Amino acid sequence: MSNTNNLDDLKNKAAELGEDVKLKAKEVQLEGEKLVDDAKHSAKEAKFEGEKALNDLKNNANEHQGDLKDKLDHLKTEASQKLDEAKLKAQELKQDASEKFDDLKVQATEKLDELQKKASDILNKFKG
Repeated sequence: MSNTNNLDDLKNKAAELGEDVKLKAKEVQLEGEKLVDDAKHSAKEAKFEGEKALNDLKNNANEHQGDLKDKLDHLKTEASQKLDEAKLKAQELKQDASEKFDDLKVQATEKLDELQKKASDILNKFKG
């Protein structure tokens, strides 16, 4: 009877550990998705800043007809630079998110393997 209770306890512990690992994997997935969402948000902000710079350019052009060409060229260059910077930042954030997500997946897999091995060892100890 004691072995049965111990085996049942071990099964319950293994099931709890499996649930913990599943929850950790879900947490890791959510963190990865958040990082990707942050990268998307940064890209949208960059697009908005570019559109805003272009709109500012148009307003300035109407107000100052005399030096319109110079200001237009300058603002286009500035908007292009900001957009390029934002794209680069968004790419970096996406890469960071991907790397962190991959790291978290590896950690979750390692933890799951470790827990499965412990549970198996314990079960084998009681069987053998």
